[in-house]
Amino acid sequence: MNLNELFTNVNPTIVCFINKLEQTTNNQGKPIFPQIIGTGFFAHPSGIAITNRHVIAAFSRYPQKPGTNESPIGAISFYPGEKEGTWQMIVHTVLDWYGLGHFQSTGEWFGQELPDIGFVQLGVKDVPYLQCATENYAIRIGLNIATVGYPMGRLPLTILGKLHQATPFIRHGIVSSVFPFPCAQPHGFTIDIMQQGGSSGSPILDPETGKVIGLMKSSVPEVDQAQSQTISIGIVYNTNISIAEPAHIIDKALAEFLKQPREVPPVDTLAELRAKYQMDSPNTGFEWETIITKES
Repeated sequence: MNLNELFTNVNPTIVCFINKLEQTTNNQGKPIFPQIIGTGFFAHPSGIAITNRHVIAAFSRYPQKPGTNESPIGAISFYPGEKEGTWQMIVHTVLDWYGLGHFQSTGEWFGQELPDIGFVQLGVKDVPYLQCATENYAIRIGLNIATVGYPMGRLPLTILGKLHQATPFIRHGIVSSVFPFPCAQPHGFTIDIMQQGGSSGSPILDPETGKVIGLMKSSVPEVDQAQSQTISIGIVYNTNISIAEPAHIIDKALAEFLKQPREVPPVDTLAELRAKYQMDSPNTGFEWETIITKES
């Protein structure tokens, strides 16, 4: 499939985790998009989303709502509207979150000591979800890949002073290395797409199949020193080398997570939740005329 088809298929499975209690406004006092903590994707029809462990570790750093102890964490996803040219935004309740707490390799391990994988149970079921590519040697050097998420958080969505974009970003690149070396079950890999705040937890996809081959987790930064007569400052630059967790580890972690007993309260199906929201955004068609003015 082409990248547009891939994005159309994947977009309904992507979520961004937000601080829903934040009340940020633009210069006109109108609310804009809340702070984005990270990206995730639905990996099971029961409403389980996968992201990084370091993303869910950040959840507890946001204060609860005074007086009610309401959690500030929510998740947003976007869906095509019933009418052409419209879309629908759904804010999902975050019921609980879990991090991968133990990992053991039978041989020498070349990846991160504890893979950066986390699970979030959202208050919805019967959702579209992504599948992991578990066939041997799905991750090959030079493989074309795409990732869908929210690099730089809400900034690109609101740079014009309002919410002007209502979808995540798709970016395209290749697998640039596999470690420790090309093999059927790699311990990790890198891609040539820059990891930026908000894109943590983005799925890395095979554009041909639409399956998940990995999970974006961190960058390889370049560190430099700025020196004056009185002070030395370390400057960190992001690079286009980003590290990813491979799909076979994600898939095994998900299988083990699903075995664990958990209490999930009754929740709406996605169809029921969308019906409650009812209204789509207005159609974006417009007419315009050009007026040229001389700038002083």
